[in-house]
Amino acid sequence: MPAEKPELHSTWIIGYGNPHRKDDGIGPYVVEKLSGDLGDGTGVTLRSLHQLDPVLAEEVQGAEVLILVDATVEPLERGLRWTRIQPKQDFSACDTHHLRPEGLAGLLKALYQRSPAMWVVSVEGSDFGFGEGLSLEAQEKAERASSEIVRFCCRDFIDKRQGSINDVTGGSR
Repeated sequence: MPAEKPELHSTWIIGYGNPHRKDDGIGPYVVEKLSGDLGDGTGVTLRSLHQLDPVLAEEVQGAEVLILVDATVEPLERGLRWTRIQPKQDFSACDTHHLRPEGLAGLLKALYQRSPAMWVVSVEGSDFGFGEGLSLEAQEKAERASSEIVRFCCRDFIDKRQGSINDVTGGSR
């Protein structure tokens, strides 16, 4: 029996991380915040995951734009950073239970001949200890990331395959 054709959505936003490790839950927190602005009927699919894994490639193969939201321990100038992701097809170090964004892009290209515009929005966290809820600083940065993602998704005149909300020529923020 042939596999079903994937449902096409123009934009997927996937927040990933562990909400039981405080600020590591930034990705799912951002997706929850976005559900009010970018939920049903917008052409945007929202997902929260514990981590990226290879099975996700099948689900997102019809996407035109993928925005991945994750926490980082790295100090960031604005508390968040947009990074354009290019496919990486070297799967020699691929873990079957965890996948880096470049690996997901590589799987999409190798398996489905698809190369959606892919961005990682990294949001700086400071408290990754056990427990639920974000630190106040991480919550403020996550709110800012949510606002930027909404603006990115709502600005029709930007070629989302090339640029970000402030950069119509492409590259990283």
